[in-house]
Amino acid sequence: MSNVGKQRLSGTITPSKGSNTDHPPRRKRSGIYLESTEAEQLGVLPHECIRVKDVMSRSPTIVTPSTGIGEAVQLMKSLGVGAVIVCDGSTLVGTLSDRDIALAGASPSEPIYKVITSNSVYCYENDLLLDVHAMMCTHTLTALPVRDSSGLFSGIMMRAV
Repeated sequence: MSNVGKQRLSGTITPSKGSNTDHPPRRKRSGIYLESTEAEQLGVLPHECIRVKDVMSRSPTIVTPSTGIGEAVQLMKSLGVGAVIVCDGSTLVGTLSDRDIALAGASPSEPIYKVITSNSVYCYENDLLLDVHAMMCTHTLTALPVRDSSGLFSGIMMRAV
């Protein structure tokens, strides 16, 4: 058997120069089993490294607390979003999700501040998804505003309930 064949069977994989290193590390073949990656040996699973910026909805819609429920519903429907961020000036008041509207059963002419999920909780783009999901569960949130490194709202995280 040639050296090339032996190399292929041993499973030693080294990235070539100029290769893309953004992909997760490959496992080496060790006998008939695959060896654990370094991250797995440290107890970190691949999904635990996902950042909020990788899964959030970008370009969040921001409305004021005095916006009418009917107007918010039309806006959300036309943009195809399930939630909006509610701010009074530059102050975060909370979020309004389609779930909030459905549970409230309020008149479309009422202002949204009567049905929003009031909170000042948010996360950053570079936060780990696992941590943010835990925070959303702790605060029973279906929508969470996302800020970029400069503090501006850059997206919104949604959680299925």
